[in-house]
Amino acid sequence: MNVVKFEGGRELEQALADLGKRTTAKRTAERALKRAAEPIRDKWVQLAPVGDGDLKRSIKIGKAVKGVQRQLRGSVAAMFVGIDESENKRLRIYGPVQEFGNESNPAQPAGRPAFELTKHEALNRLADDLRAEIEKTRARAAKKTARLAARAL
Repeated sequence: MNVVKFEGGRELEQALADLGKRTTAKRTAERALKRAAEPIRDKWVQLAPVGDGDLKRSIKIGKAVKGVQRQLRGSVAAMFVGIDESENKRLRIYGPVQEFGNESNPAQPAGRPAFELTKHEALNRLADDLRAEIEKTRARAAKKTARLAARAL
């Protein structure tokens, strides 16, 4: 697992915690994470070997798998960019061989280079989108509180 840190993360994490419900914070973070992962996915699709439509179509953004979620226990949310093997069973074997190679086939990496080329853009997008999503969530919560207060009168 590759970990990259950015400035302002603690403040954003606190702002998520201040939203109240854990599910609200999780959904807010997931929306921002999904948009932040788009440059990585797009670059990976661009760098994938020419003529391999199955592989390109299977590069997805999704919620982190259970094992990764367990490793990130304290985190609000986790997303991944990777090969969706459920779509095409042969990719379960072919995808990793394509990326890392084996004794018969040289590696043709696209995932790691895509991450390395776009990680700063993705992190900047994450920070901006997370701030915007937190503000939108706060506005929705304030609107709901006002609506409920008006009904109570």
